[in-house]
Amino acid sequence: MEDSGFNILWEGMEVEFDEASLPNNAIQKIVTKSSDNQVDQEQIRINLVGAQVNTPIEVELGVDPTSTAIEGVHYNLETNKVTIPANSSFVDVPIEILTGNLASDELPDLVLTIIDAGETKISTNYHQLTIEIRLSCPSDLAGIYTSVTVGSYGTVNYQVTITELEPFTYRISDITGGVYSELYGENDNPAVFSELCGEITMTEQADNVFDRAVFTGSGTVDADGTIRISWENEVAELSGITTLTPSGN
Repeated sequence: MEDSGFNILWEGMEVEFDEASLPNNAIQKIVTKSSDNQVDQEQIRINLVGAQVNTPIEVELGVDPTSTAIEGVHYNLETNKVTIPANSSFVDVPIEILTGNLASDELPDLVLTIIDAGETKISTNYHQLTIEIRLSCPSDLAGIYTSVTVGSYGTVNYQVTITELEPFTYRISDITGGVYSELYGENDNPAVFSELCGEITMTEQADNVFDRAVFTGSGTVDADGTIRISWENEVAELSGITTLTPSGN
């Protein structure tokens, strides 16, 4: 058969951080403190992208100067050199998080970089990974909320539901707080956000109504459980501040 109909697009081989493809090349390691000498064991993965080889590949890591995490204070690296075994596609790098030293107002970021992999190419896009080391606080936002959303369109009253997807990660049933439904007769637009010690963050969320549009947002949680989320959709030219009050309050 002279022509199989398939084109080989890439036959290369390179190493990369497994989770560096996430937004901002960053991940969070959220830890819960129970003692002042607590140490938590974490790990990150380095992938070999391409065909496996029958010789080991030694990978050397470095800490980028932009890193705000301090070794011996916020973390320990057992080694800065790891080996992808022969006939394998990855290696896990152990990291100790020195949870006992963390304070709730600290936001240390450990920025790791692959600096050498011998004759193997280093990924241009995924050679660096930021590990956001964060101390958790109790988080329980799941429930039904009455919402009041204020924007250039006026004020919209609605009801939304927040469900927990995993610890510190939630889905709100409508990020617009009823704007799409009440003003335009459209479907609600769910969005996923994370909450850590009263601070809400939300990465870009797809808009289910307007094609190619995305939502961004941030917010806070008050001591009485009231949630305030500031959201924006630049393409749809919509923004608002939604105040959520737990039903019954």
